[in-house]
Amino acid sequence: MAGERVSRILLAKSDLTADQIATMSDKDGWRWVYTHFPPKATRHKKNAQQICFSGFSAVERRQLESEAEEAHLEVVKSVTQSLRYLVTGPNAGPAKLQKAREQEVVLLKTDQFHTMLETGELPN
Repeated sequence: MAGERVSRILLAKSDLTADQIATMSDKDGWRWVYTHFPPKATRHKKNAQQICFSGFSAVERRQLESEAEEAHLEVVKSVTQSLRYLVTGPNAGPAKLQKAREQEVVLLKTDQFHTMLETGELPN
């Protein structure tokens, strides 16, 4: 069932009925919102929020990158000046971690990344 916040947004911004929204998961609700109303910062590729992944196998990285792109995030391979998120796996590179910390990039574990995608909010 979609959470209260996303349900209110869907009722206000969509043609979906309350019954249709009640059958949606929270993830489905946020996906609908972001598909139809992407955040202003991500409407243009050059202004998209950048995300980088470090410490994952090639298969895991491709899956995570695909999920990020579906959420309208720009996937980059290194810590750039515009990097917003660094998702770290078990073998995260120490140089990337250090540079990201110096730039005050938001560091996330895989489960936190998925929470962010599902709820639209950064975990504490």
